[in-house]
Amino acid sequence: MTSNTSRRDVLRLAAASLLAPSVLPARADSYPSRPVTIVVPFGPGNAYDTMARYLADRLHDALGQAFVVEARQGALGGVAASYVARAQPDGYTLLFGANSTHAANVHLFKKLPYDPVADFEPIATIATIPQVLVVSPTLKVNTLPELIALAKAQPGKLNYGSSSATGRIASEAFRQLAGIDAVHVPYKTSSQAITDLVGGQLHFLVTDAGLGVAQGQSGRVKVLGVSSAQRVPAIPDIPTIAEAGLPGYEFTAWLAMFAPARTPQTIVKPLSDAIGKAVRSDGMQEQLARMYALPFPGTPDDLRRLVQRDIQRWGELVKAAGIEPE
Repeated sequence: MTSNTSRRDVLRLAAASLLAPSVLPARADSYPSRPVTIVVPFGPGNAYDTMARYLADRLHDALGQAFVVEARQGALGGVAASYVARAQPDGYTLLFGANSTHAANVHLFKKLPYDPVADFEPIATIATIPQVLVVSPTLKVNTLPELIALAKAQPGKLNYGSSSATGRIASEAFRQLAGIDAVHVPYKTSSQAITDLVGGQLHFLVTDAGLGVAQGQSGRVKVLGVSSAQRVPAIPDIPTIAEAGLPGYEFTAWLAMFAPARTPQTIVKPLSDAIGKAVRSDGMQEQLARMYALPFPGTPDDLRRLVQRDIQRWGELVKAAGIEPE
């Protein structure tokens, strides 16, 4: 009995040792050995989602595994950021983050369920995206001064929407600088806000240029200005908001890739290198131009410094816009 038991134990141990390589987690030096999920904080149909999917294809080409984009919208990107912050630091769950998730949200929520510095490992910066101010065609205004004049003539009667921290702060700063009284309406996605804008339930909106310009070209909304300091080369006929009648106004969003904190550098480096190469490629730059965005390649250290700088900068913007944390 003892002999048989010992024999069975030996056989069991031998079988376990043979199976072990297939059940152990993949080593960092073999990364990636299975599909990787890129979590996007905002809903489908905007520049962030489009850019993430294009980048996912480039990472598949470079690293030989599928990169799958998964949208988890809500709480101005906080839902997605919280999800990734709690994920295993193995490189298989990444965040397509932005200035909203990693700078502005700290100042927009009294209790943020993640720490944008301590809970993440910076990987790479990707792009900057100008915003555009769009209005409902039902307003019958064609210029920025006309919008401001209408809002001043009807204090508290117009409303504006936002689905991201960038949109919220950009809109609030516009309202403050223009000296108008309007009502804020929050949305989960930019697409929902655009739908209401077209229908006249919403009056104006600051959204990413890729979405706003496309809607303007189709005649569904009117684009009054772009938020960047200079005109965007791909849409030179659209004036900056400062040029259009609000001197001093400027906002630009940025996008970057993050992993959960404590992700090994042997995983971070190949990801950072592949993203940097993709962002610098002619194909990616053409794709960015189609979305009226600009390439913004940067290392993990560049991104770490950017987050630390913008937490302070966006705090000042939130305060200046008069926004109270929720």
